[in-house]
Amino acid sequence: MKKRSSYKFPVEQFPALRVVLLYIIGILCSQLFRTDLLVLIFSAIGLAATYFTFEALSRKTVSIGLTRISTLLYCLIIFTAGFTISSIDSKKNQSPVEMLISDSEWSEIQVSGNVLSISKNSSGDKRLDLAVTSTKLSDFTSEMKFKSRILWDNEQPVELGDQIEISGTVIPVSEPRNPTQFDYKAFLESRNIYTQIKTDSVIQINPDSSLFSWISIRKKALKLVDHNFDSVTAPIAKALLLGYKNELEGNTKQAFARAGLSHIMAVSGLHVGLIIAPFWLIIPYFWTKKHGTKIGLALLILILVFYAGLTGFSVSVLRASVMAVLLTYGKLFSKSSDSLNLMGIAALVILLFDPSQLFEIGFQLSFSAVFIILLVLPVIQNVIPYWVRIKWYGAPIMVIIISLVVQLGLYPLQAFYFGEVSLISPLANALFVPLLGIIVPLSLLALIISSAIPVLGFFINYPSLVFLTALNDFVSFSSQLSQSWFEVQKPSILIFLFWISFVLMIGSWRNPNIKWKLMAVSLFFLFFVPLDSALRKLESPKMTVTVLDVGQGDATFLQTPNRKNILIDAGVWSPGSNSGKQILLPFFKENNIQKLDAVFLSHPHADHIGGIKDLIYEIDIDTIYNSGFEYESNLYRDYINLANSKAIPIVSLNAGTTIDIDESLLILVLGPEKGKFNNDPNQHSLVLNIIHGENEFLFTGDAGEDQERRLVENYGHLLDTDFLKVGHHGSKTSSELFFLQEVTPEVAVVSVAERNRFRHPHPEAVERLESTQSDIYYTSRDKALIFESDGKSIQRVKWY
Repeated sequence: MKKRSSYKFPVEQFPALRVVLLYIIGILCSQLFRTDLLVLIFSAIGLAATYFTFEALSRKTVSIGLTRISTLLYCLIIFTAGFTISSIDSKKNQSPVEMLISDSEWSEIQVSGNVLSISKNSSGDKRLDLAVTSTKLSDFTSEMKFKSRILWDNEQPVELGDQIEISGTVIPVSEPRNPTQFDYKAFLESRNIYTQIKTDSVIQINPDSSLFSWISIRKKALKLVDHNFDSVTAPIAKALLLGYKNELEGNTKQAFARAGLSHIMAVSGLHVGLIIAPFWLIIPYFWTKKHGTKIGLALLILILVFYAGLTGFSVSVLRASVMAVLLTYGKLFSKSSDSLNLMGIAALVILLFDPSQLFEIGFQLSFSAVFIILLVLPVIQNVIPYWVRIKWYGAPIMVIIISLVVQLGLYPLQAFYFGEVSLISPLANALFVPLLGIIVPLSLLALIISSAIPVLGFFINYPSLVFLTALNDFVSFSSQLSQSWFEVQKPSILIFLFWISFVLMIGSWRNPNIKWKLMAVSLFFLFFVPLDSALRKLESPKMTVTVLDVGQGDATFLQTPNRKNILIDAGVWSPGSNSGKQILLPFFKENNIQKLDAVFLSHPHADHIGGIKDLIYEIDIDTIYNSGFEYESNLYRDYINLANSKAIPIVSLNAGTTIDIDESLLILVLGPEKGKFNNDPNQHSLVLNIIHGENEFLFTGDAGEDQERRLVENYGHLLDTDFLKVGHHGSKTSSELFFLQEVTPEVAVVSVAERNRFRHPHPEAVERLESTQSDIYYTSRDKALIFESDGKSIQRVKWY
């Protein structure tokens, strides 16, 4: 019997894919291992010289050994190139002026420049990105150019391209203060912005007077969109056509995400594909002309450059344009069969110029989606009968199939980054995406005509207006259906490995030699997914205490050994914002916490109950416990009424009560005692003693000297604890010495803002805390703090 040959991947057919994978490995290694740049550069030169030497020898002498060494050196050169270029890219430094500004926090500054972009934060406050041309800081002046984020807390109107001069205050760019929090500093740095200035006064605003600039063209296009659409659809049209999402409300973005249509709001590969679709229809015409293919490619590049300018040269459009040019090149020059290679070249071009793109969500989603389509779709098309594909319903069926393929293929990435997966996405995409092939080119044509004949442009655009109205109605309706989407946990590395091997298995379905091997690999990883989960459950259960950094307030989250979720205080409230919306809910969502088994509100001040209303609206709460102290404030009354309307029990606690939430914990209420001692809610704070094995945790709310004295009188040495959540943010009238001498904590945590009008923590309180010889932490200095208890000891867990 003839021996069956083993399958060998045709590496030589995909040189670009091979190169880009080696280059990506180099980039990834550069993030793990830091090496001196000179060493890297000399290593690359040495490898290149050695490679060319062996190449010269292999041409003179036929030797398998020399060929293999040359191949190995070739691979090492590409790997080293990725490592070196990524290392150089990561060494990008601020300019001297930016460094000076960054070191001058809270100083007065005067800058002038051109407005590059305008956006709003979640509170509706306007933010500008300014191309700074002149700077004045104290006696220092500079004409060095750089970009800065401007906090425009000003009523004066400002538009794209305006030349402005302002006087303001240097605001430090904040790093994440809590686990899983959005990294605002990294976001700005990805846009080459290292400084932030709050506007105090506007010296002058000069409108953009340039006859031709990309900003002026983009501004004109945005105004034409306002003319062609109504107030409801104009923000959607600006996002859809021009990638301008600054006018989209947060709930609109969330609704499109839950309907599985958020990708149409981010101008990228889909939009570029729709722009060049008409061009592809006339490709056969270019084949008939002399130099037609070259002219066609040049024309396509001009179209894409113009569209990229309209969208503000966004990275996603540039990325998609590179891919479109290469794929069209393949079509024009009859190289369409090399789609995987062309995709590899596109990725390599982008990563050569900016290696950090590898870690951008858009890059990962775009290339993963294209790779999955190129790999899996031919297999599925082969299954669908030809007569179905040529029918009128063939196109919608293919759209549904592509949507399902992409959504399933991208599941791990969607789960990792967004924590939500849309169930209605295939239907939504089948209904609306095919029509975008008409609507997007039609709307852009209408914009061009509107610039000359507004009435005609509006008339031509009318079908687009009707389409976007229907789209918005569908999205609003479907996003309110709880069955249209579901939340998911962050996938483990095993899920990613299983998913990759599974996609590759489907893509190789027509090749039995490799199909069964990849199936075995998939099953291998699939077997370890539940095994890993089971092994984790066998670990000794621990209690986790997370003291969140909510500024000048309190919020501590406890997860018990049996996975019960407890919140002690709900952070601060301020006009237009609160800790519930900004910190707690994102933290819970990221950690897949869907229910709070208990919320303890130590007292009714706004820095302790600030986020409770948003929590009641957005998350399941079993019971709310409070101190029972009546307080006159809208926030206090509102949360009481809201909890009652949601049938959430509110239980007032007194000293001597025990709370049964988890059998592995003993929760004792030490305060307040029954009765009213004065009119200060702080002195009637809930005081909790939580015991886990041999470890004790004491939470004192805003208890001051009076309540501390009563605690010592009532409990004495029983107050001895291992972990103290310091009362009243380290104020002068709390953490008295007589109290600390009974408590004797090993760990003490003060929740306090770095800059606060009370000047907490008070030096005297700090001195008293230090006298206990305990490990003292401040959220203002140490950010959020995580501690784990195994019932015997308490360990701090670093998260940054």
